[in-house]
Amino acid sequence: MRTAYAHLRQIVLAFGARPATREAEAHLRDYLKRHLQERGLTVFEQPFRSIPSLTPPWLAVAGLFVASAAVAWSGSLLLWLVGAAASVLGMAMFWGLVSGRWDPTRFFPQRDSANLIAIAPAQETPRRRVVLIAHLDTQRATLLWHPAQVRAFGRNFQLQAALLAAHTLFALALPLVPSVGPPWLVWLARSVLTAGGLVALYGAAVLFHREWLMPYVQGANDNASGVAVVLSLLEHLAENPLPHTEVWGVFTGCEEVGRPAGAFAFEREYGAQLHDAEFLIVDHVGLGEPRYLVAEAMLPRARPKPEMIVAMEQLARGCPELHLKPSSVPHGAYTDALPFYLKGYRAIALWCEVDPGVPPNWHWITDTLENVSEQDLQRAYEVVRAYLER
Repeated sequence: MRTAYAHLRQIVLAFGARPATREAEAHLRDYLKRHLQERGLTVFEQPFRSIPSLTPPWLAVAGLFVASAAVAWSGSLLLWLVGAAASVLGMAMFWGLVSGRWDPTRFFPQRDSANLIAIAPAQETPRRRVVLIAHLDTQRATLLWHPAQVRAFGRNFQLQAALLAAHTLFALALPLVPSVGPPWLVWLARSVLTAGGLVALYGAAVLFHREWLMPYVQGANDNASGVAVVLSLLEHLAENPLPHTEVWGVFTGCEEVGRPAGAFAFEREYGAQLHDAEFLIVDHVGLGEPRYLVAEAMLPRARPKPEMIVAMEQLARGCPELHLKPSSVPHGAYTDALPFYLKGYRAIALWCEVDPGVPPNWHWITDTLENVSEQDLQRAYEVVRAYLER
């Protein structure tokens, strides 16, 4: 059996960047399937369809708010009503993307992808199931995650959400203001709409810059590290099964497309079968100290059940050498845990961090093999293994 670092090195050097729905993602899935079948595990694929990039839905959101702002300075009541409808639709799509409560991506062109699922049986009759999840795909580098501003990602997302919400409210109010309020209210409404439109226009410019000029990142930390940890654990369990715990390893596709599409697809098909299982999501575990994540997404925040946090607290107290502590995902971001939080499963996500609240080299060109620590990756492996064994 290889160490987690040896697996990570093989993944990065052999497959490089792994864009969602593209050949490299599929080739890595095929490699993992053959490797795990050779270990005697039950392995199968779960096909699904997904958008290949987060750009189209987010560009649509930006376009709707820009259009709403553009008509605000006209004198036409009809155009104001059109602008109000555009901003409401834009806000609904924005909320769906940042909360996971509904799926705006279904209205955009989709391509084939799949999850890979492997099952390590218990030594005897299983009394417990644990599902380990790690995503295969990688993201394009984007200015929103530039090292100079990534620490402010969550705060900036909150400010953007507040401004776009105000934009929507004033867009709805603008057709009524001339008849019920003083003239300065019209100016205020138009000013707020302009501010929201300018923020949306900046977002559209970032998206175009991303698609035309920025490369896909190598994805050593995000998330070859998580794949390597889950793969190493499945290898170990194939030879050393737990007495009464059955472990599922799920390698998801399309986590990086603005909504964790592979995880949602897995929950839809296997959720009823695994509703009593524990879900442990392994992501960004190649550099820094391990953290269990107590909140993610936005509007509202999604959180693990209290018993999962208690389990991590007990693990941290029992294994102080692991340096395991709590943290949270910045507002507006998510992990593959999101669909399981929303449906009330026992789930929690792990990552490693150097700076509080931000994984290292997040969605940036520096997410390379050279910026992964073999020691830190091995410690993350030990965290998951200790969780399974305790």
